[in-house]
Amino acid sequence: MRFAAKVRFMVCLLVAWASALASASEDVLRLLERSLSPPDIDYHGTVVLQIGDRVQTLRVTHMNKEGKRVEWVEVLEGEPRETVRIGEEVRCFLPEEKLVLMDRAAGGSGVPYHPRGSVGRIEASYQIEPLGEGREAGREVVGIRLVPRDALRFGQEWWIDKESGIVLKRTIWDEAPVRVLETQFFSDFRVTGLPDVAQVRRKFGAHEDWQRIDLRGRRIEAADTGWAFTVMPAGFELEAVFQRRGPSGKTITQWQIGDGLVSVSVFFEPWDGDEMGEKTDHFGATKVVRRREPGALRTAMGEVPDVTLRALLDAMVRHQGAQ
Repeated sequence: MRFAAKVRFMVCLLVAWASALASASEDVLRLLERSLSPPDIDYHGTVVLQIGDRVQTLRVTHMNKEGKRVEWVEVLEGEPRETVRIGEEVRCFLPEEKLVLMDRAAGGSGVPYHPRGSVGRIEASYQIEPLGEGREAGREVVGIRLVPRDALRFGQEWWIDKESGIVLKRTIWDEAPVRVLETQFFSDFRVTGLPDVAQVRRKFGAHEDWQRIDLRGRRIEAADTGWAFTVMPAGFELEAVFQRRGPSGKTITQWQIGDGLVSVSVFFEPWDGDEMGEKTDHFGATKVVRRREPGALRTAMGEVPDVTLRALLDAMVRHQGAQ
């Protein structure tokens, strides 16, 4: 084959290869977009959460009935706990304490792991890498790796069910040093044999004789909080602000902040002390930074590095004259 012909042949191969890669990338992005949308199928399964040598198992049910999201999550070991969601109302049942916590969903889901966000915002802060196909919980899946573009967030790896768009396995990892922070996966996943929705509704209305704590808050404008953020960490935006009455009777303000993939919450509660200090804690990928200062208790928490939480707390300033 002459040199010119070889060049034309190689160019044709490269064009075909590039077209195939572009097509695969578009397929991955479409599947990612679907996984970020509210689930449109009913399913039932068992979710395993693994953090180091600690393991927790949950039985989860998700249904869409009469235009409402219906979810039921049961902890299968240790202290018994159940969470039931119908529409935007959420109730958490603690049998050992005979206690029911009532709250409203803030746009997310009680069933792990239903991410929410937008591909456009994710691409701005993460590099999206396809991992090919595989199998999880006996089902065909497609893998995606989300590599952070900076040190303000963790990396994630998803294996998404091809048929439903549900994330069947999610791993969160840190790059400094490289280590897995937590893994969450369905050990079984079924779209048949679900509990009857009437059973879930009965559970939602059960235990009227237990103590009830109403945590339902109201959405407010950021300007009404008495606080402002001078600057957000790169890629993060303020998504919503809520206020609710805390157990102490004082009003707690919550700012919900996200980057299109993860959500961080910042809480403020007034207090009468004048001590100062900072404390950090973590559970798997969820980091917590608490600051105590005269007149204010502030807490930032989310699946991000400590540096991101501290940046948010550092950026908070009181409006002049605010209490």
